[in-house]
Amino acid sequence: MPSILFRNASVTTMDTRRPVAQAVLVRDGTIAWVGQEQDIPLQRVDRIIPCGGATLLPGLNDAHIHLLALASSLRQLDCSRGAVASILDIQGLVRATAQATPPGQWLRGRGYDEFYLREQRHPSQADLDAAAPSHPVRLDHRSGHASVLNSLGLELVGIGLDTPDPPEGVIQRDVDGQTTGLLLEMGSYLSQRMREFRAPEQMTEMVSETSQALLRWGVTSLQDASPENNMERWRTLRAMREKGALQQRLTFMPGIHHLAQFTNAGLAYGAGDDWLRLGPAKLVVTLTTGVLYPPEEEILALVRDAHRNGFPVAAHAVEEEAIITVLRAFQASKDSWGSSPLPDRVEHCSEATPKVQMLLKATNAMVVTQPGFIYESGERYVATVPPEKQPWLYPLRTLRYLGVPLAAGSDAPVASPNPWRVIYCAVTRRSADGLALHPEQGLPLEDALRLYTVGAAAAAGEGGLKGTLQAGAPADMALLDRHLVEAAPDDLLTARAVLTMVGGEVVWEM
Repeated sequence: MPSILFRNASVTTMDTRRPVAQAVLVRDGTIAWVGQEQDIPLQRVDRIIPCGGATLLPGLNDAHIHLLALASSLRQLDCSRGAVASILDIQGLVRATAQATPPGQWLRGRGYDEFYLREQRHPSQADLDAAAPSHPVRLDHRSGHASVLNSLGLELVGIGLDTPDPPEGVIQRDVDGQTTGLLLEMGSYLSQRMREFRAPEQMTEMVSETSQALLRWGVTSLQDASPENNMERWRTLRAMREKGALQQRLTFMPGIHHLAQFTNAGLAYGAGDDWLRLGPAKLVVTLTTGVLYPPEEEILALVRDAHRNGFPVAAHAVEEEAIITVLRAFQASKDSWGSSPLPDRVEHCSEATPKVQMLLKATNAMVVTQPGFIYESGERYVATVPPEKQPWLYPLRTLRYLGVPLAAGSDAPVASPNPWRVIYCAVTRRSADGLALHPEQGLPLEDALRLYTVGAAAAAGEGGLKGTLQAGAPADMALLDRHLVEAAPDDLLTARAVLTMVGGEVVWEM
């Protein structure tokens, strides 16, 4: 592995003892030295990279992503806000794709948001029937928590007039009891019943494309938070890593309902290696049906079981009631079994009200936040969230002031995987339309970068050297196309890497 010297850089180290530097020396996959130009060691190196004053920073770490879903979305119809403006537009996309696809094959679309459609409603079963009567169709909402199917699609997944709602979800029906095609919180239900097939080589190719796109933004580590993560997915991702399709380091969160598969196989928290390792157990808590799912007693039982097996818990919780229930379960379990190996995590923690803040402090739980949602849905939040709760949507400055450990992720494909959009929103709190949502909760740029570096490393159980540029740290870093400190906040949206290094190897270069 060649030795590499980065010179004349604006080095953001994330090391509080030496926050800035000008040069970095890499040997044998790790950082050997960091310092000023005049102090560069007199050693032979294989390559010198002149940085021209551009920012060199630790590789970015997306602390909450759904890798296989993001890769699959590359082959789905783009129904996002920028691609369509109406249900008529969606019908046109579906109809054109149906004409080029053999009858009976699934047509998949992603990213629609009824709030931004001209009709201000979800597409319906009838809308999709009109566009593709001979193909099963599934459109997934931008949030990932709703889907719309046409009649053939509903039939193939076993949903009919008398099908009861599953415990976790809702099959929407009209006043006459007929299905409308809209399904809420039924992603796992659909995945288990859809007869889609992708050849392993096709999925590997899609993961490779996704990995390359992330490298171009400087992303060198990922944390997969999919609740469907089971032993089969673990083996699939290991095979992809061995084939070179996945260039990032990956922390794999086992779904809490699949945790026994890993413990029975002798795999403990942190098992694996520097490239693929087991992370916290992923739990999803929702209020979609109007009541908590799972029920509070089951939440506590699941958390206790994970803690007893040595796994911290990463709990999806958006609403205040769900967050409070999760935090109480964390505390009750720790009172019974003692501390988990690392602080538990609340994923999203959208409504971080003062009551939530007090419990976060009491439990020492970490918040893995998605400020990028402000960019995607700022106007929707203002229109639909009660005014008294709007100041407490992702209140990052308050949480940082209180000492709550923070990390950030994209939640892609629910939102864009672009980390610079997330960092931009953490600083500016601005939506795509320029609306500022309580800008007083914005963070300084360095703190926003910490969400994707040292904060994310701590969330994965890798706190310490990872996420920093200091001697002994893994040589994961990104050289940007600009000097961040001198850039205007809006310039964050277009930031890119000109070179990305993982483990001392240059894996992307413009």
